[in-house]
Amino acid sequence: MIFRLTRLITIGLVLWLPLQSKAQRLITEHSPLLETFLQAEPMGSGVYNSHHSVRPVVLDSKFQEARANLLQSFVSSDSSSLRRFSDGHFLDYKKKWFGIEIDPIYHNVARYGTQSGFTTELIGGLRGDVLLGKNFVAHFSIRGGAFKPVAHVNDFMSANNVNPGQGDFKQNGYFNTFFDPSGYLSYSPSKHFNVQAGHDKLFIGNGYRTLFLSDNAEQYSFLKLDTRVWRLRYVNIFTNFKDVRPGAFRNKLGTFHYLSLNIAKRFNIGLFESIIWQGADSTGVRGFELNYINPIIFYRPVEFSVNSPDNVVLGFDFRYRIGKNNHLYGQLVLDEFLLGEVFKNITAKNDSTVQKGFWGNKQGFQVGIKGWNLLWIKDLFYQFEFNWVRPFTYTHITIEQNYGHYNQSLAHPMGANFMESVNVLRYRKDNWLIEGKFIYANYGLDTNNVSYGGNIYKSYLLRDGEYNHEMIQGLDTKLYLWQFKAEYVLNAAWDMRLMAGLTTRVEQSAIHRKEELYFFFGISSDITRPFDDF
Repeated sequence: MIFRLTRLITIGLVLWLPLQSKAQRLITEHSPLLETFLQAEPMGSGVYNSHHSVRPVVLDSKFQEARANLLQSFVSSDSSSLRRFSDGHFLDYKKKWFGIEIDPIYHNVARYGTQSGFTTELIGGLRGDVLLGKNFVAHFSIRGGAFKPVAHVNDFMSANNVNPGQGDFKQNGYFNTFFDPSGYLSYSPSKHFNVQAGHDKLFIGNGYRTLFLSDNAEQYSFLKLDTRVWRLRYVNIFTNFKDVRPGAFRNKLGTFHYLSLNIAKRFNIGLFESIIWQGADSTGVRGFELNYINPIIFYRPVEFSVNSPDNVVLGFDFRYRIGKNNHLYGQLVLDEFLLGEVFKNITAKNDSTVQKGFWGNKQGFQVGIKGWNLLWIKDLFYQFEFNWVRPFTYTHITIEQNYGHYNQSLAHPMGANFMESVNVLRYRKDNWLIEGKFIYANYGLDTNNVSYGGNIYKSYLLRDGEYNHEMIQGLDTKLYLWQFKAEYVLNAAWDMRLMAGLTTRVEQSAIHRKEELYFFFGISSDITRPFDDF
């Protein structure tokens, strides 16, 4: 259904929308550490025509050129073979109306951990872009390989039968193997419109994490319509998710709206709404719900009007630029919200006769600040972020309609019933990239068949009563994660870099303590971010 609709829309756009002379291109991001410095110029340029909360982003020719210049700054300055190696894509062929860029994917990293022993990742493949004219891009990535994960990732895989962020895997003796293809088509018939369709991931947010739609889970099939008029950006997304629990391989469908408005030169706000529903119910196959295809509707009133049990999530976000290089940002997400129950917690705080902590108050928020040139030190990036999500947020009466895909959350990797602090420093000196990161989280784990609201893959019917549900209920658990990493960029165009670092992870509660220190080193051109920071 999604791809049939994609073909119809694409044909209509070709026939009815005029081409513009200004080239628009959907940018495939580089690895997180390198991408930080490629984003510095567009993020510091003002926000009238810059809506960077939806990724991958569409950049006009001005910012494409700025990005290319930044990549060129990593090229060796001498005339030796090192310069030829460090300059440009592995394969780069361009004519007036046709171009192709292909780069190898190579990720060979070895680790030694105090609990895991020797572990490794051996990943290979190809990725690239096919360019037709000024405004059409076909992106593909074919990657796979073998790996042995560190202890806490191995525990997650055993419990959820999924490789975090990357989907299916097979256990073959000492190693696990996986194959992870993805790709999309992007077409910008005018400077005001972009249509994207494929099998990949999207990200909506300004932070290290997001409470809206993240890249935390496996890829999924989608169609995205992206419209820009005046100071507005309006994004419609239609998706096909999967419920892959044992014996329950089912389709889950979703639609998302995101409206971004630059209300001043430095101030941006956004409105978000989504709805998730199961592809088949007791009446048979539902398929795509026609009531949800309308790109202008508000899902909640439509859901009520058709007496639907589907899962609606609403949200609000903002970004405010301070000076040239600093951005204050935040999100508010509402899964359910009963104002009277919220006020009970405030006005009757010391009144033991009033029932408080209603389970259906399912909300979360994020607040953070990030920027470049901290303390006037060139190319010193910082980010400090706090995330807070109440129990049962993103859950549903039926697991098939929770806010999840491929046994993982579509938003934050910790699900719900948590608070988290993320602190990141990144620095560039010539071709050296340095990162220091500290994550602290406090969350409540389930200890029996009762759901305390953290695991979104448990129905909220398993809760213990209607009231007295508070943050970090269940087994009070704390996580401390420190990481230091250094990378030397050999070729920025295809992200080839040497890397080394160390990570310390401590998880503890009243009944358990897991602690590990591991060192790692290797060489990589893989742009996929690590999904082990939980």
